Amino acid sequence: MSDARISEAAACPSKIGFLHTTPSTIGMVEGFMKARLPGVALLHIYDGNVKAANFLSPVGVTPKINLLRWANFAEELQRSGCDIVVSCCSLMPRATAFARQVVDVPCLQLDGFLLDRAVEKYSSIGVITTTEYTVPLVKEGLESRALAAGKRISLHFAGDNRALDLFNAGEFEKHDKIVLRDVGKLAASGVDCVLMGQIPFGLLEEKLNALALGIPVLCAGAEDFDRLGMLLAECGKHSTVTMR
Repeated sequence: MSDARISEAAACPSKIGFLHTTPSTIGMVEGFMKARLPGVALLHIYDGNVKAANFLSPVGVTPKINLLRWANFAEELQRSGCDIVVSCCSLMPRATAFARQVVDVPCLQLDGFLLDRAVEKYSSIGVITTTEYTVPLVKEGLESRALAAGKRISLHFAGDNRALDLFNAGEFEKHDKIVLRDVGKLAASGVDCVLMGQIPFGLLEEKLNALALGIPVLCAGAEDFDRLGMLLAECGKHSTVTMR
């Protein structure tokens, strides 16, 4: 499995598998799972080759090798007893949809919950990204949901690509400063909400809440993990799930 790594928490009748392309989301997931779903076990699969392949491909293109990787990883997590498979990379919604055809358990994007809420509740949606690679995939996800709902939306993208370079270099404080600045500017532009268009922005949840901007800022966080708990309940695992 190339340089993929797999790790498991304590055994439990309920189990969620998470797919990662960057190590930062592993710690983020661990924190939210401990806080929101303490009775649920988890498995992680991380493969940095997936991220590398994404950024070597043209913007808006999901490389075929990543479709295959995601499907294989999802099937491995299902065989390991996972009740749900969750992708933690915002560049992988097409690969997640492909993997969904392979497994018999729910297979979804963690940020899919964010897109659902944004389209359901708001019409003028501001989106923060730090890479042009995210833009067409977030746009596709939001517009497809709006079309299915028969709703018109307007999208307003903003962000500074230098922030991603800082994040990859481990300069997290500098990264956060740039992102928070851009969130404030976008919020002041008249949009109904600000959607944080990449899953690792969930690491900024407390800082984003502290901005007190007066409009909703949507990022991967506690509410999304509560939604995973509800999905487990729908899968018949309600007796082992404790949400806080």
